[in-house]
Amino acid sequence: MDRSEPREALDASAPEQRALPPPEQPEHPDRVRGRHEAPRQTFAGPAGAAIGVVIASVVFAGVLATWLISSAKEPDGPAKAASTSPAGPATRPPGPSAFGNLVVNWSFEQDLRGWQVLGLADGSREPQGRTSGSCASVRARGPQPARIGLTLPEVTPDARKGQRYVASAWVRSSAPGQRVTLQLLGAGGKEVSRATVTTRPGLEWKRVIVDHTVATAGPLRLELVADGVPAGETLLADEVVVRLG
Repeated sequence: MDRSEPREALDASAPEQRALPPPEQPEHPDRVRGRHEAPRQTFAGPAGAAIGVVIASVVFAGVLATWLISSAKEPDGPAKAASTSPAGPATRPPGPSAFGNLVVNWSFEQDLRGWQVLGLADGSREPQGRTSGSCASVRARGPQPARIGLTLPEVTPDARKGQRYVASAWVRSSAPGQRVTLQLLGAGGKEVSRATVTTRPGLEWKRVIVDHTVATAGPLRLELVADGVPAGETLLADEVVVRLG
């Protein structure tokens, strides 16, 4: 072969060689881990189940605590009804008190229903009772000091012979030193049991108590009276109780 022959001629006689395509790249190539990188941890197996139980318990405890707090902020119906007003003590509805009180309108929370006024006086409901929102008020209006008060014509309509009744009331007056009498009357006023107290100065209440044993069967009358009350002065009463005993 002639040495002067071009090199391309030699190359033309060699079989044709095709270029290899580049290697395909994986769709989601893994990140190359470093030499000291720890393998990833999973929560499979018993350890994962235990961790799941702990997380569920924490979530349940948080929900339960939230519910309890929200329930405590909203009191139920009776709790709201018993709340006090800024004007004074809690208001109690009229009706028989506990332990067998025979007086229905015993706390005068709405009016003087069932009661009658005695003497030249005006009866009304007045704010600030002894332990409740209001009390009974009897204001004298005569030209001279007179006897005024309140009465229940039939505190019990069928008192029996030998029965014992105990009555009590809390009283005060606008003028200190006023004598107030609580009495139970039977047999058309022929049988009388009474007790008297003297009111104290200021807004202090005083309790008067009387007991009566029935000699003649029939209705029993209750009276709460004050003698010699000047015009414009007031007798106040609250929590009147009559019980069989």
